[in-house]
Amino acid sequence: LESLFATALLGGVLVPVNHHLPSGAQEGILAETEPLVVIEHQVTPTALPHSVRRIAVSGGLAGVEDYEDVLARSADDPVDSAVGLDDLLMLPHTSGTTGRPKGVMLTHGNITWNVVNFLTSAEFRPGDVTIAVAPFFRVGGTGVNVLPVLFVGGTVVVPPTTQPDVVLAAMERFHVTVGFGNPDLLDALRRSPLWGQTDLSSVRFIITGGAPVPERLIRAYLQRGVTLLQGYGLSEAAPLALLLDSDSAISRIGSAGRPPLFVDVRIVDPDGAEVAPGATGELLVRGPNVMAGYWRKPEETRKTLQDGWLRTGDAARNDAEGFVWIVDRISSRYIADGVAVYPGDVDRVLLEHPAVADAGVVGVETRLGTVGVAFIVPANGIAARAPELLAFARTRLPGAAVPALVRFVVELPRNSVGKLRREELRSLAAGAIEAADAAG
Repeated sequence: LESLFATALLGGVLVPVNHHLPSGAQEGILAETEPLVVIEHQVTPTALPHSVRRIAVSGGLAGVEDYEDVLARSADDPVDSAVGLDDLLMLPHTSGTTGRPKGVMLTHGNITWNVVNFLTSAEFRPGDVTIAVAPFFRVGGTGVNVLPVLFVGGTVVVPPTTQPDVVLAAMERFHVTVGFGNPDLLDALRRSPLWGQTDLSSVRFIITGGAPVPERLIRAYLQRGVTLLQGYGLSEAAPLALLLDSDSAISRIGSAGRPPLFVDVRIVDPDGAEVAPGATGELLVRGPNVMAGYWRKPEETRKTLQDGWLRTGDAARNDAEGFVWIVDRISSRYIADGVAVYPGDVDRVLLEHPAVADAGVVGVETRLGTVGVAFIVPANGIAARAPELLAFARTRLPGAAVPALVRFVVELPRNSVGKLRREELRSLAAGAIEAADAAG
């Protein structure tokens, strides 16, 4: 956070790097962005480009400039750099679930309007206290709750770790009022032994998103008196595009809500025509929060920003009142028996079964056509059987959408914000189909 505000005051550009990435991927981001200064929490084996003039490391390691010493030696003279709303401020990278990570050019204006959009959609108050548990290398790590709370004069608690017991203890100790967390992290809090005994009475709402939010998780928080506000965002929108209001949190469970005041959305078919309520199409977003483009990728920028609209690549549907449901990635869709199937729809149905803790479906080509393969993480203490799950799915899905095969796994491959890596499941699914064919 110190680096972010210092960079903003200086008129520089901050490139937050995901420290969980393999060193080769980190090196690629550093080479692409050519930083002048590198600030690290610890020395990593990542090779630095020749552009780097200075390195500061937190932790006081021998032979490396210590971050705290740099601050202590720095002058206290006020910084007065000329910075405009159109100037670049942050260069985060996409999660890379559909390809190589891309640098997202977010301006001072994008970041500021995103905060304003949150203030028009959620009731942030000057006395609010939030806890920063989402990773800062993601746009949501600062853009969803940290910057809006600081904007209104509130307090941000940065815990030493996101271990569930530590987070819950901090929420009680500091009387946290609002928060943000991805569904997998919020589920980890729910499963903590401290969940039932932690005082959460100060919490008004927690915003969640980044991955599908199971209804059972929403209801588990409601039982503790905590409202989960599901939203939808992406790095390219800084990130807010949709948010469910508190009054609709129960009546429209599963919806990502409606756009904030300074955001427009459309849902269109492949020809660009708006679809009718209830139909599925691609979600488009427009507003002053939308990125300036992808760093040094003009062709990718032209494909994504068209006629002032951001093509999200996400499939969505809405109702007559404008509430939007995120379905899946457009690229995840497959055709089975001539019917378009969105795996996200199948995932959500399977997650309604009490024996299913997690579910992920992919389409696989076979000699008889494309079929769905479901990977299931069983719920603790509940026996799950494939025929029972398939029978359950048949009562809730069109025939073509019912998976042909079920495989049980210990966990599903997900990225740092909980998004399912379907491309990894596809290779597993192809092997499962071959094994099933071999078995007759």
